Amino acid sequence: NLKTLTFLGGSGFIGKSLIDFFNRGLMEKYKIKKINIICRKPDKLKKTKHLAFKNIKIIRGNIENLKKIPKSDIIIFGAESTNPKNYKNKKKIAKKHKKAINNFCKTLKNFQKCKVLYLSSGAVSSSQKNILSKSNYKKIYSDLKLYSENKIKRLSYLKIKTSIARCFTFAGPWLPKNSHYAFSNFLNDAKNKKFISVNSNETTVRSYMYSDDLVNWLLKIALNSRISCPIYNVGSDKKISINKLAIMIGKKLKKPVKFSKKNSKKIDKYVPNISKAKKQLNLKVNYNLMDTINLTIKHKNYEKIN
Repeated sequence: NLKTLTFLGGSGFIGKSLIDFFNRGLMEKYKIKKINIICRKPDKLKKTKHLAFKNIKIIRGNIENLKKIPKSDIIIFGAESTNPKNYKNKKKIAKKHKKAINNFCKTLKNFQKCKVLYLSSGAVSSSQKNILSKSNYKKIYSDLKLYSENKIKRLSYLKIKTSIARCFTFAGPWLPKNSHYAFSNFLNDAKNKKFISVNSNETTVRSYMYSDDLVNWLLKIALNSRISCPIYNVGSDKKISINKLAIMIGKKLKKPVKFSKKNSKKIDKYVPNISKAKKQLNLKVNYNLMDTINLTIKHKNYEKIN
């Protein structure tokens, strides 16, 4: 009954969080004994500090032209970029995105006994569509995610059990330190500057799920894959404005907060309804926002922040 898990696109935040979760023995309850990570830059991943790779095989591969996937009990597809910079050229990113998901589905023809989880985005949820501008990269991003969701759903014709996780906003020690994520930017400011800078000119509301909760939810969803392809929102339902988050981190790290722009009346809210996952899979959010902040800054990956 021991299982092998394969993660495609494992060199980013979720992949590293998953490896860390495995390193600490937290996958034992799911009987996962081995992990395969498929990514384009395996050498770079192997050099990541504070991660171990026992019983983890790192495979070099680009999903756009990958010919086969190792024999697996669980496959998680998370190989699509979330970086806004990559969505400036709509035609180029659309071509790469569609080629990758089509090739992935093609490689699964003989995986009827496997369970497949596709990592989508909360931007696809109907409750989020009304805030997406046509000129916004999120519109392009959500359209491509929806395209991939439909491809995953069609695997039911091959009797493959699938599921979709619409992922919202997360935090934890493996979040990139220099990126477009407000959470890590505030921590980076606290480390390198005399104050934390908030640049938003609108009321931005988010919620943050800790990385351990994220991995736990993804595994539970993956193992409950069905031919009917159930879809679940993944994230915390406890909302907070970006301004209040900055103040919260500032108080913890004893740094003042500087607001460089005035708030507008526009509200950018991105918070999931997770009642379905709670009810059907008995999932819950174990770590609150203060836990998430404390566990992140105490981790070795952020050890020099205080």
